[in-house]
Amino acid sequence: MEIIKNIYKLVGIVRHIDLLRLEEGAKQYLTQLNISFEIITAKSSALKVKTRQWKCRKDNLAEIPKLITLTKDLFERFLTDIPVTVHPIAYTPAVADNVEPEWINNKMLTLDVKLKDINRDTGIDKLSLSSWINGTEPMSQDVKAMFFYYFESIGQKNNQHSTQKEFSEPCYN
Repeated sequence: MEIIKNIYKLVGIVRHIDLLRLEEGAKQYLTQLNISFEIITAKSSALKVKTRQWKCRKDNLAEIPKLITLTKDLFERFLTDIPVTVHPIAYTPAVADNVEPEWINNKMLTLDVKLKDINRDTGIDKLSLSSWINGTEPMSQDVKAMFFYYFESIGQKNNQHSTQKEFSEPCYN
């Protein structure tokens, strides 16, 4: 199985046994940190590698400098005299990734939203809503996104109402 995409480009530049070792190292990064590698170009004078971290646990997120270091450490072990250029792509969490029952409860308190309001506005039954809000039922990414954008829209509506109150006096020039 090809762990490093386009690893065939290194054939003739790196010994076969080192290709296998390189793949094994990349496999560990994939399983532990969800980082993948793709050979963009490979010459005996230079190597370009695209390194991407996919969705993973928050404590395993790697910033761009760390992705560069990890990639160089891995590839330069087997390509001793060839400079490695890294094109890193760090994982950017979706805005809804932080939606958890505690987050929802805080939003409900802050925006003065009740369960019946969410039920009325979304049409989702109260039992499902209650299960997600109390944390007794896990939320899919779709449900998290629904809650995030629901509270965003409530916040925007509240901001519009407060702005309109400021300028409610008629102006006669």
